[in-house]
Amino acid sequence: MSLRRYLERLHLIDNLIRKKQAGSQQQLASKVGVSRSSLNEFLKEMKEEGFPIKYCKKSNTYYYEEDGNMVSSLFELSKEDLNKHHGGIAFFGNHWYNSVFVNC
Repeated sequence: MSLRRYLERLHLIDNLIRKKQAGSQQQLASKVGVSRSSLNEFLKEMKEEGFPIKYCKKSNTYYYEEDGNMVSSLFELSKEDLNKHHGGIAFFGNHWYNSVFVNC
């Protein structure tokens, strides 16, 4: 999987969880376009990186234990750091820069 596709899926998972639209494991996997086992890998990696992901059996959905933009906390690169890496901003484009690299 390309880095761009990985980040797009990570961003989608983050958005769905933040908006409380994730649903069950199968529903979330379907929305993201991955298998349940791949989704589990994403969630495992996100939790290892500090994403406070929880699952509510009553509501049958994933949620964040804390509010905030969890994707932005994953990346701690400044605009200057991005400029040092050829294609950093171009690779992510303005859409990614604005939505993923919040508060840089």
